[in-house]
Amino acid sequence: MQVFSLTSERLTLDALTGDDVELMTAYCQDPIFEHTLTIPWPYAKSDAEFFINNLVPQWWDDDDEYTWAIRETGKSELLGVISFRLYNDTVGYWMGEPHRGKGFMKEAVAEVARWVFSTGRPELRWEALVGNTPSAAVAKSLGFVYTGIEPASSEYRGGTHPPAWWATLTAPGEHPSDMTEFAALPWPV
Repeated sequence: MQVFSLTSERLTLDALTGDDVELMTAYCQDPIFEHTLTIPWPYAKSDAEFFINNLVPQWWDDDDEYTWAIRETGKSELLGVISFRLYNDTVGYWMGEPHRGKGFMKEAVAEVARWVFSTGRPELRWEALVGNTPSAAVAKSLGFVYTGIEPASSEYRGGTHPPAWWATLTAPGEHPSDMTEFAALPWPV
């Protein structure tokens, strides 16, 4: 698939470039990422270069995962990253620490959800490693329904698939696929 951009009220989701390596490396030094993301730890500049120059283009070429840089429209600064994994219909994301608390991530996830539903997919799934309450807060605020704990779909350090929280967002006008058993599950805190 050719890389395409998405736009929302304040944001443009577009291709990661070599110009993003330094900021991505800096953002990924955040100690919270050691426990909430499946990135290498400690995170080196070579990890950002490999991610941007090798992994992301390969995922787009294979129609496996679409990964976008999150930027304010008209600006080049990287704010964070968001991905849609086609193989399991999940969204994943992170935001650089200086840009948290401004509603950017909620807006970016909403835009990806709009695009996903425009392709005819009836549901979008979310997952985050257990304990990632900021990610859970974004998903909950957008109407995702918490479905419980399952192993993470992405491989973690050491080849493991640690426990992850999962939730589903149903496209407007669609009926949830057997979500009744999850209706009473409270979101983790």
